[in-house]
Amino acid sequence: MVIIVAGVYFLFFRSSAPTCFDGIKNQNEEGVDCGGVCASCVPEQMLEVLLQVIIPTLNNNYDLVAKIENPNSDVGAEVIDYQFNLYDDTNQIVSSKTGKTYILPQETKYVVEPKFYSEKSATKIEFKINNISWKKLGQISDLELQVKNTEYQILEDGSNVLVGAIENRSSYDLDTIEVAGVLFDEDNEIIAVGKTSMNTVLRNETRGFEIFWPYPITQQVKSFDAKAYTNVFLNDNFIKAHGNPERIE
Repeated sequence: MVIIVAGVYFLFFRSSAPTCFDGIKNQNEEGVDCGGVCASCVPEQMLEVLLQVIIPTLNNNYDLVAKIENPNSDVGAEVIDYQFNLYDDTNQIVSSKTGKTYILPQETKYVVEPKFYSEKSATKIEFKINNISWKKLGQISDLELQVKNTEYQILEDGSNVLVGAIENRSSYDLDTIEVAGVLFDEDNEIIAVGKTSMNTVLRNETRGFEIFWPYPITQQVKSFDAKAYTNVFLNDNFIKAHGNPERIE
C-alpha cells in the first residue's frame, strides 16, 4: 500500500495592500511605486518550474505535463495563466495549449493537459507562465486530503489504469477534488500522465478514483504517483463560510 499525504491549507486571510505584481519580475516592481499601489507585499520567491514533459500517445495526440512549486510560505496563486508550446525538430512552434490553474503556499503540483491534438508532429515542449494572481494566506493544519491504496494495473485489452482512494480527513465538505496521476519508468522519467476529478466529497468520506489510459504503454512502469488538489480560492468549493478575501495582485 502506498500512502501519499497531500497537505492542503485552511485559509486564514490576512488583509494586505494591493500590488501591481504579475508573477514576473519584469518591471522592477519590488520597492517601487507602481501607479500608487503597494509594491512591498509581493511574494519573496517566484514559482519554480521543476520539469516539463511531452508524451506522444496515439494519432498525433500528446499528454503534456509540467511540475511547478510555490516556495512561498504564506502566499498562494489564485489564478495561474499558463501555456504549453509544442515544437518540432527544427525548433518551430507547431501548436500551443493555454489553461488556468492555482497553487497553495509551499505546494508542489502537476499541471496536466491530456489528449492534446496537434496537426503537426511535436518533439519538444515549453511551459510558460503568462500571468499570476496572488493572495496572501495563513497556514492552519486542520484540512488534509490523503491519497491511499494506489495501484497500477494493466488490463486484458492492453489498456492501463491507476486506481486509488481519496480520504477527506478534514472538518469541511469539498465541492471538487482534482487528482493527477503520473507513471514513471526505471529511470524515474515520466512516461504517462492523466487526471480526473470527484465532486461533493464530504468530511471524513473516502472515495475511489480511476485514471485510465485506453492504449498500451510501451515502456515498463516501475513506479507511480498520485496527488490530490482542491481549489480553496473558490467560494463555492471551500471558503464561502469564511468570507471573500481581498486580492493582492
